[in-house]
This record gives sequence, structure tokens and C-alpha cells, in this order.
Amino acid sequence: MLGLFLFWLSWLLWALLLLVPFVLDAEVETIAVLSTSLLVVAEVSFLISMALLGRPFYLAIKLRVKTLWQQIFTKKPSQHSE
Repeated sequence: MLGLFLFWLSWLLWALLLLVPFVLDAEVETIAVLSTSLLVVAEVSFLISMALLGRPFYLAIKLRVKTLWQQIFTKKPSQHSE
């Protein structure tokens, strides 16, 4: 259960990282430090979750990401015939 919590926490932190520059009205240095901190916590959370959940979970996630990547970047044939 802790592994899944850390896994989803890491994804939420990565998403929050994208919003930090738009939400905070602070100096550039403050935003940079906060963004770096969020990134480090997200990465550590993700690594710990992978260690807790094990190899089968990692392989399942890797397969889903690879499939999604192929769907996004494979060229689909045109629907129009000339």
C-alpha cells in the first residue's frame, strides 16, 4: 500500500512541478529552489515505490508507457484516398 501511495505521490509532484512558476509570485531563485526540491522528492518517491512494488509492477508500467509512446509517435496512414 505504501508503494502505491509513493508512486501516485511522485506523479502528483511532477504535475505540481509544472504549475509552480504560474502559481507562485516569487523571485526566480525561490521558484528554482522549490522546483528542484519538488523534483528531487518526486524522483526519490518514485524510486522507493519501484523498490517496494517490485519488478512485475515496473515491467507492467514500462509496457504501458512503451505502448502509449508508440501510439503517439507512429505514423498513421491517411484516411483519404486520392
